[in-house]
Amino acid sequence: MLQLTPSALAWTLQDAAALTYARGAGSSLARGHDAANAVLAPGGLTLSGQEVMAGLQTNPARRFFSFGNQEAPPDLEALAPVLDCLIEQSGTGFMVASFAAPAQGRTVYQGHLFQDGRLVVNVHHALRAALSGRVAIVAHETVAAGAPAIRRKLAAFKEQGAALALLDAVDMAQCAALAAAVESQALSGGPAWLYPALSSPAEAGDDTGAPEGPLAILSGALDRQTLFQLGAARHLRPFLQLDFAAPNPAAEALAWARAQGGQPIIIAASTSPGNLRRDVPAAAILAEIAAGLATAGVRRFVLTGNDTASAILDRLEVRSLETGAAAAGLRWLSGGNYHFLLKPGGFGGRDLLVDEFEPQIRLNATAE
Repeated sequence: MLQLTPSALAWTLQDAAALTYARGAGSSLARGHDAANAVLAPGGLTLSGQEVMAGLQTNPARRFFSFGNQEAPPDLEALAPVLDCLIEQSGTGFMVASFAAPAQGRTVYQGHLFQDGRLVVNVHHALRAALSGRVAIVAHETVAAGAPAIRRKLAAFKEQGAALALLDAVDMAQCAALAAAVESQALSGGPAWLYPALSSPAEAGDDTGAPEGPLAILSGALDRQTLFQLGAARHLRPFLQLDFAAPNPAAEALAWARAQGGQPIIIAASTSPGNLRRDVPAAAILAEIAAGLATAGVRRFVLTGNDTASAILDRLEVRSLETGAAAAGLRWLSGGNYHFLLKPGGFGGRDLLVDEFEPQIRLNATAE
């Protein structure tokens, strides 16, 4: 078992949350500023070059960069400069990374990324053109041979002067072999499944109680799974689809929320691509609604969508979050006087928003 927990940075707030979930209760994240033993999360929507440099000021034995934890693959054009900066400025000159997330239907074969079996992009080709150093592939044949073969291939690539080694993975069994093979690498990155093992079993403990009190689910995510979950919840919870044609959507939403008598509520800006209004600041409106709900006494928020979560945390002036009790396969994050669950895009089953956070709601409805 490893003796040191790697220093960690995250590409988006959702990537930071995914990593704190993996690290377990007692971990934390800091938005836009470095903090001891905390995941460095972006102060804005994605990690800036200045934040990367701040995160590299310390000199830990290992670093992990969390990205790719949502259903949609990360924007390679935007991500490449951050990878380049990490490789060049961390002092390692070599990074191991994976873009695979099989649990969300995303696999990588021979450096090609597939979503639900459909080719999305040749990651190897795209990063080879964007990075300063050579990009190599730990191909499917090596990954299938197991952790020792993967370690030998990585050592060879590093000796040959490669800057980035991309890891193929087509299922969770291969992911487990990769995680075991790269846990001692000085610089690695990818979804939270690649994060090195915890240094002691105590770090994974769950010794905190779940927060209580009024609950609001605020959704701005556009991924298919979240839309599916919202559809399943629409007739089983108090549900409001925001009307952006209204004169004041935030005020109307808050008036509606007051009329629900303290029940757990869902307020959604999420919609299908065909109905999306790109001229509307949906995240800012949801943040205004969150502020109004907070004034009314709501302290628990389930948030979907990276833009939405960032805007709401900004509006509530939350810069640091501590990880607490498990819920629905995630963990509550507490900051200020509030508690948050940040749901990654593509995460969870159909009824996640129906009965995972308040199981008695489904039971009471059945009894009636």
